[in-house]
Amino acid sequence: MISYFRTRSEGERRMGKAVTDVALDRKLEQFVRETAQNSADAALEGKTPHLVYRYVQLEGDELGDFLEAIDWDNLRPHLEAVAEEDDEIGVQSMLDRIDRGKLPLLVVEDHNAEGLGGEEFSKETNYASLLQDFGSSTKDEDEGGVHGVGASVLWGFSAFKTSLFFTNPAEWSDGKSPRLVGRIDLPYHECADKEGNQQEWQGDGWIGAEDDQDRRAVSITGEEATEIATNQLHVEAADERSESPGTTAVVVGFREPSRSRRSPAKVVKRIGELAARYYWPLIVEDGLKVSVEGPNDDEPEEVHPEEVDWLTPFIEAYNQREDADDELGEAPDVAARDVPVTIPHDGDQTTDGEVMLAIRSEGGDYDKFKNQVAMFRGARHVVKYRQYGYTARTAGQEFHGLLLAGRARYSSDADGDDIVESDAIVEDFFRKAEPEAHDTWEQEVSKLENNYPGGHEEITTLIEDRVPSTLEDVLIDAGTDETESMESVGGQFPYFSGGPSRGATKRNTPGGGSSVVKNVSRKLSHPGDRYECRGTIELAGQPADPWEFEIEIGVVDAGGNQFDTVNLDDVSAHAADGSGEVDDSDTRVVVDEDVSSVEYELSSESTRDLTSIGDGKARLNFEIDAELEDDS
Repeated sequence: MISYFRTRSEGERRMGKAVTDVALDRKLEQFVRETAQNSADAALEGKTPHLVYRYVQLEGDELGDFLEAIDWDNLRPHLEAVAEEDDEIGVQSMLDRIDRGKLPLLVVEDHNAEGLGGEEFSKETNYASLLQDFGSSTKDEDEGGVHGVGASVLWGFSAFKTSLFFTNPAEWSDGKSPRLVGRIDLPYHECADKEGNQQEWQGDGWIGAEDDQDRRAVSITGEEATEIATNQLHVEAADERSESPGTTAVVVGFREPSRSRRSPAKVVKRIGELAARYYWPLIVEDGLKVSVEGPNDDEPEEVHPEEVDWLTPFIEAYNQREDADDELGEAPDVAARDVPVTIPHDGDQTTDGEVMLAIRSEGGDYDKFKNQVAMFRGARHVVKYRQYGYTARTAGQEFHGLLLAGRARYSSDADGDDIVESDAIVEDFFRKAEPEAHDTWEQEVSKLENNYPGGHEEITTLIEDRVPSTLEDVLIDAGTDETESMESVGGQFPYFSGGPSRGATKRNTPGGGSSVVKNVSRKLSHPGDRYECRGTIELAGQPADPWEFEIEIGVVDAGGNQFDTVNLDDVSAHAADGSGEVDDSDTRVVVDEDVSSVEYELSSESTRDLTSIGDGKARLNFEIDAELEDDS
């Protein structure tokens, strides 16, 4: 294969930032959201797509084969030129890792999917939309993606801004498949060409076969593609790709741009957790199958949301919603009600529709994500878990809830003719309300306003008024005495309007007593729309056994009373002296008995839509479970 870059012509714009770097939030959560949605949208009719995430660490001869295959001698000078100006991508750090003999890859492979069909210089095809025409989309109106930028994560998580694609398009003949090609998205840079002449380069490039018209590198097809993928790129089961429609995407030089490095095992575990968190409705309805595999695993491990403890109440509410009454019985129980939504059109025209609110009363078994509503439409991708802790406290009853919009009110295999017109309009309304990251309905989005003028105000009214009002009505009869509850709320949990406080107050409440914990330091801030914190937990002595800690971000009122919590998006930790094992793959961190001091970092989910925060302030609550060795 050859690598190909386009020289900059005089007068052309110099792109100092890669196009795929500006599209989306570059957190692992976004990587999973986008890749899973793309595979789900590309499902073959009547088939369940199977998505596999593999973390691969290339070393030795396999690394040498791989580098030779991607034309490393020509590619590296371009990377080194970018590294001289780079303070964000991490190119030099990954070059150093290769020099030390290792290259991490994240392979994203789907089966029973359409694959990347379309001719080499086509437009409005899967191939063109993903590799050639950034920002375009070929998806139908009932699919999850809409903006055509989600796949940018495949480059955003590559330190070399390079991804390879080995695909078997379902529409291609057996003799033509599979197809192998690579795409590079570096920023503008200057370096010598193959003849040693200094040149300006636009940065976008290709890896593949030489084109007879020298337009760029093009796809390699058929048996040659299989041989290269198997013998040089070491793509697992590459010989089976031609028999299985779908695509294998290889993120070259995988790293997480928004955080420090974590182990491959923790990356894989985190991917599985995120797939379950955001795609459990699709997975439990057999609309998607997800597996993960680390470099030391013998085979992929399937993700089963039903085995994730905190998801149980959400799944129960989903499975029982159709037969549920509109009132709650003794907890735990499920109730379901329709909540009106009015879809505005141009002029004075409107469509009266409904969304379903399914509510499961909490009997005290599931604390995580309680008093939250999982919101999704027909794509069955949870857009957001929205907190309604203040409503639960008003009603005196804790709960887990679902807000189902449009086609989500029907079974996943419902025929289009079975969808009521108003529900089809509601589906389109909320689809257009999703920003590029597909992580909220409450952000002002131009696509929504251009198609449904005033739509943002309707969503605000629905989510901040009608939903909590309906929740309160259902929950209050199932909770404590209404008068007693309201008096308590009025005295202790006043509601605040406005944005979250940036001057947050903090409180340290380590469990185990002062004899166990010597010091807990913390620095809590709120840059952008998330809380971030870093600090140290130091025990007073040597732990007798592995110990654990968990950190909660609590929202408090002016009197210091906590009335809500903010979900954590990510937690990382490591031994302060660099030795010993720390498992930070979940929000509850497990620390080896050899480690007595831990440095931690955490970030919350976005707070931009959390009405309950208002002008409240945040504090940190620590729960530390440790036992020290007896020195007596």
